[in-house]
Amino acid sequence: MIATEEVKVRIPKVFTSEYIENELKEMGYDVLRWAITNYDDNFYTISIAFVC
Repeated sequence: MIATEEVKVRIPKVFTSEYIENELKEMGYDVLRWAITNYDDNFYTISIAFVC
């Protein structure tokens, strides 16, 4: 089954897509797609679609 969710990931000093993908993997998500939808001083809010 595929589900969607919004998660927060700490903003790194140097942004790379690999950083985001590794953080999501460490959170336990098998991500199909992701997009940054918002941010504040410390975190990106990321919308993800994942296999559950």
